[in-house]
Amino acid sequence: MRKGAKRRDWTVADLQFLRDNAGKMPRRELSRALKRGAASVKQQAYRMRREGEDVTLRCFESRLSTCPSCGARRSRMGSEGICEPCRRRRQLAKVQGRISDLMAKLPPEERAVYDATEAETESGWNPMPPPPSLAGLGRYERARAEEAREIAVEDWLARNLRRQVKAAQKRKERIEKKLK
Repeated sequence: MRKGAKRRDWTVADLQFLRDNAGKMPRRELSRALKRGAASVKQQAYRMRREGEDVTLRCFESRLSTCPSCGARRSRMGSEGICEPCRRRRQLAKVQGRISDLMAKLPPEERAVYDATEAETESGWNPMPPPPSLAGLGRYERARAEEAREIAVEDWLARNLRRQVKAAQKRKERIEKKLK
């Protein structure tokens, strides 16, 4: 403590603010909001941890950004400014639109065969990645695990949509071949 500086006790409101925001805000912002020095905030968090509270000053900065198309938090945005799953959904819709245009050009007996077998063309989906166990994790570790799960779900969704796009493209090619 500096010479001449008065020591200020921690109020219940200060402690509650620290509990609620530690790990969510960087230490510098916490110190500014509490109007206390960084060392004081660090020491109080240490005391609270020693008493068994889940308080950490490690602030997790997420690398995820929100996709403007679907509103989901994604790790990668394409050159179009949307996430991979959204791009694949648009690609799939385009191919399916082309298939419906081609189906209209097919003779009725050939169209009937495709209509009858339409339900069997669905590509299977791989199982979704399991959620991580968050038991016993602190706020920082929990945030990291949740972000890793969101990235895994994004990759899973993109892989399965890619498979659907490929199946639809193959179907379109078969219909085009019949039309020639």
